[in-house]
Amino acid sequence: MSSKQRQGSAGRQVPHTRLEDDSVIEKTYELSKKLGQGSFGVVKEAKNRATGVTWAIKAVNKEKAGSSAIQLLEREVAILKKVQHEHIIHLEEVLETAKRMYLVLELCDQGELADVLKEKGKFTEAETKTIMRNLASAIQYLHKNDIVHRDLKLENILLSHNPENPEDKLHIKVTDFGLSVCKGGVGHENMMQDFCGTPIYMSPEIIDNKTYSQQCDVWAMGIIMYTLLCGNPPFRAREEEKLYEMIKKGEIDFSEPVWEEISEDAKHVISGMLKVDPAHRTTASEVLAHPWITGEERTCQPANVLEMMKQWKDELKLESEEQGEDDSAINGDQKTASTSETEERVSSGSSVGEYTKRSPNGSGGTKKTALKSKSQSSSGGSSSSPARQTQKTINNNVPAGKSRSPITGSKLTTPSPRTQQTHSARTTATPLTKPKSQPSAQPTKKK
Repeated sequence: MSSKQRQGSAGRQVPHTRLEDDSVIEKTYELSKKLGQGSFGVVKEAKNRATGVTWAIKAVNKEKAGSSAIQLLEREVAILKKVQHEHIIHLEEVLETAKRMYLVLELCDQGELADVLKEKGKFTEAETKTIMRNLASAIQYLHKNDIVHRDLKLENILLSHNPENPEDKLHIKVTDFGLSVCKGGVGHENMMQDFCGTPIYMSPEIIDNKTYSQQCDVWAMGIIMYTLLCGNPPFRAREEEKLYEMIKKGEIDFSEPVWEEISEDAKHVISGMLKVDPAHRTTASEVLAHPWITGEERTCQPANVLEMMKQWKDELKLESEEQGEDDSAINGDQKTASTSETEERVSSGSSVGEYTKRSPNGSGGTKKTALKSKSQSSSGGSSSSPARQTQKTINNNVPAGKSRSPITGSKLTTPSPRTQQTHSARTTATPLTKPKSQPSAQPTKKK
C-alpha cells in the first residue's frame, strides 16, 4: 500500500494524504458513534489508535456529492488549513481516496449553540457577554486574514470542552466554512455580490443585491446576540419577502419585558452591529473594544469615521459662528483690523484634527482646539454599489424535506465557483437554491 502526502497551505502545515483504499482509515482510527448525517456523508467519533486522542471524522462521498459540491468542499478545506484560532474549529488532517474524502476535525461533543438555546430559552447577559467576546475574537481573526464566513448563525457555533478551564461551559467553536471566501484585500474590486446565507441572518446589503464586505458577518453577530438575550431573532416573518423588508428597514424592538433587565450598553452593542448601512456598522474589532465587553466606562465618542466627520463639521460650524460674533463686535466698536483672525485646519491622521487660530500680525498668539475621536478600523465599512440582476436556480441534489422555515433559518446558496456550500463537522444537508420571487423557506442564492 502506497500513499502520497502533500502539505497544508499557508502558515499551518496540515497533512493531506492520498490513500489507495478506505481500509487504512479503520487501521488508523477506531470509529465509534455517529455524530451527524448529511446528504453526502457522515460524521463519526474516532480515536487515533496510536495517540489515543479522540477526533470527529467527516467522511464525504465524492461520487454522490458531484463535482460542484466537491469543489466547494475543497475550498472549505483550503480555508481550514489556513486558520488557527482558539474559537475556530481545528482541522487535524485530510485523508482522501478515489471515492471519499475524510476530514479529521476537532471533536465538539457539547452540541450546537442553537440546541442549548432551545433548552434554556435564553441566556443571561453575563453568559451572552462570554459568548460574544469569543465570537468577536474569532471573526476579528478571520477578517484580519481577509476571510469572510458569510454563514454565521447559531447552528454553526459548536460547544466544546475548554482544556484550560473544565468549568467553562461556553467554549465556542465557529464551524461550517462552506460558504466562506478569501478576499484579495480591501477595495471595491474585492467586494462580493453572491446572494448567499441564511435568511434571518442575512444583511440588508446582501438582500438588496449590492456589493458587500466582511461587515455582513458583523450583522449576523448582531442577530445572534439579540437572539441569545431574548430567545427570538429581531426580524421574523412567515413569508420570505416580508422578512427581507423588515431586515432592510432594520428597526430593532427592545420594548418586550425581557429587555428591561438588559443593560443599555448591551443594547448599544446590538444597535451598532445592526446598522443598515455597513459604513456605519461597527466592526468586529470595535465590538471587542466596547465597554460592555471590556468593563470600562463608555464615553460619548463617534462610533465610526462618518460620525467622526459629522462631529468635526458641527464643531467647525460652531467655531465659524463664534468667529463671526467676534468680528461683528470688533468692527462695531474698535474696528481694529489687526485683531481679525483666520482659521486653518491642521490634519493629524484620520481620527484627530486641530483647528488653529492665528493672528495675522502675530499679536494674538496661537490657539489650538483638538477634536478627539476614537481611532477607527474601516476594514469592512464601504458604500455599496448599484444592484446587479442575477438569476437563482434550484439545487436538485438536496433531498426533499431538508429545508427549514424562514423563522428558524434556511440556507441560501448558488452553485457557482465563487460561492461555497456548507459542510461542517456535523455534516448538514446541502443548502437549496431557488428564485427569490418564490416565498419559500428553502435556501436560495443570487449571483
